[in-house]
Amino acid sequence: MRRKNTPNRFFDRIESKSLSGEVVTQIENLILSGVLTEGEMLPGERELADQFGISRPKVREALSQLADSELLNIVPNDGAYVAQLGGEAMSPAMVALFNRSTNAIRDNLEYRRESEGFASRLAAQRATDQDRSELRRLLEAIKEADSVQDNTRASNLDMELHHCIAFAAHNRTLTHMMTALYNLNRSSITYNRHELMNMETVAESIQQQHEDIVEHICQSKPVKAEKAAHAHIDFVISLISTAFEQQSRESLSRKKYNRKKASG
Repeated sequence: MRRKNTPNRFFDRIESKSLSGEVVTQIENLILSGVLTEGEMLPGERELADQFGISRPKVREALSQLADSELLNIVPNDGAYVAQLGGEAMSPAMVALFNRSTNAIRDNLEYRRESEGFASRLAAQRATDQDRSELRRLLEAIKEADSVQDNTRASNLDMELHHCIAFAAHNRTLTHMMTALYNLNRSSITYNRHELMNMETVAESIQQQHEDIVEHICQSKPVKAEKAAHAHIDFVISLISTAFEQQSRESLSRKKYNRKKASG
């Protein structure tokens, strides 16, 4: 599915003699840093030429080089898109297998616990004013979605918040690894947010945990941000464990009483 065009202007004007090479370098750096993401459409040649301050043939030459490097997909009579670069973390069959295994889901959350903590610690040290502003905006958006019980929107925003924290860490490897992990989570490998959020107290607790993480990041408190991220995932792990235990008890009860009915 195609995404919306990139923001109107974030390319720098070029002064170098190797004009097309400089275009290639700028776009490569934006892809590497996670500013340009998979499936994102670049502005048209005319707009790119204006932003870079060079001729359209030079832009076309650069885009062709990036397509040859398999970083861009150029669709005739349409535009240039960032190629799929990260691939799937797991095949659909493996995702389905994870979803059938309570231990695998716990393993996923255990991995997320450490990754989220690391990302939050770095974000508290490196976040820009724009990063902080976006984190606070997402917090308010989640609160609004929860208030009207729009669970689908709240779930998407929840994942977007965690993705924003990973980006605010400004570590290229972490950004791409966490993006792959979040894409996997969107395949419902972790937990059904609707099931966890069906209690008002749970919704309030998770909202408060998100607020704690964001505020520690915004106040540049890396140790507290990391601890808050760990506490958040620990809370989710506890909820998941409780849900699995309840499902197991209900399954055993059904088997016992269905057997009694069958024996008459």
